[in-house]
Amino acid sequence: MLGIDMGSNTLRAVLMDENFNKLKSEEFIIGAAKNMQNDTISDEAIERIFSALKILKEKNYNLSQAKAVATAAFRKAKNTKLIFEKIQKEFKLDIKLIDAKTEAKLSVLGMQERLKALKLFRKDLSYCDLGGASCEISNDKFSKSYDFGIISFYERMHFKAIKPSAYVRFFKKYPQNLVRIKDEKLKIHLSPYPTHLKQLALKAFNLSKDIKLKGNFFILNSGVPTTLCAYKQNIKYKDYLEESVNGKILKRKDFFDFALKIWNLEQEKAKIYLGENRKKYLIAGSMILFALFNKQKLIVIDDGVREGVCIAHFKNIKF
Repeated sequence: MLGIDMGSNTLRAVLMDENFNKLKSEEFIIGAAKNMQNDTISDEAIERIFSALKILKEKNYNLSQAKAVATAAFRKAKNTKLIFEKIQKEFKLDIKLIDAKTEAKLSVLGMQERLKALKLFRKDLSYCDLGGASCEISNDKFSKSYDFGIISFYERMHFKAIKPSAYVRFFKKYPQNLVRIKDEKLKIHLSPYPTHLKQLALKAFNLSKDIKLKGNFFILNSGVPTTLCAYKQNIKYKDYLEESVNGKILKRKDFFDFALKIWNLEQEKAKIYLGENRKKYLIAGSMILFALFNKQKLIVIDDGVREGVCIAHFKNIKF
């Protein structure tokens, strides 16, 4: 069974058998949520989508028999129907546009099956899937989709050129005094971090201030935490293996540290370790997750919607 998740940032495909074993998997950066002028998927993104599907076809994946879904960016775009018609004509691939609730359901289904295989599953878990244009937070009794993702959040930013104040210059000279400041947002504001990085962090705090998280254990399965885990292990983007991140535990502070580390990463190294044109979005997503969580235990799982599509098929779960 071939399951395809055409997301707002990535197109992910997985070949799975009836025992939920993953035989092969693929991932392509399509950036569907990038530069959505007038709520339309850009020509550049459409080109990347077709390029990804051509590669899958060349690798002998049976696209005509696949179950494919599309998510947030395609829910918003005015040209989604036209894109799907062109895909169907060229690849004989039918794509189903799913709503946010179904997206969360499939994502959780994929995560739960992997947790069971790793013997990490428990009933009191909560789940967070931060995508390119939306963020789904779920547990067994609750599911909500928020209208932000790593691409949409970054592209809504209005960065300002601000000269460091006397206070910032003081704390740059005497950083030991920053520990006396208890308010986290004030501490970031007065810190000598790059101005645009601070603006991202403070905007993320503002974005997440009204989101009340329930539960002490959260499963994270999107590109930000998986890339962070791989980067911590010095794994290059092309060498990424799902097994290297599944079940890894992250601390909230890891996201801020990751953003800081890759902020000054030169473009060529960023491409090697993070993937092409992902750096700024990974920084933005790291700041969102840093602002969103506090003392929760965070566990990383690679599986998500694409696996959920296959599992739902084998379990005869309608969506």
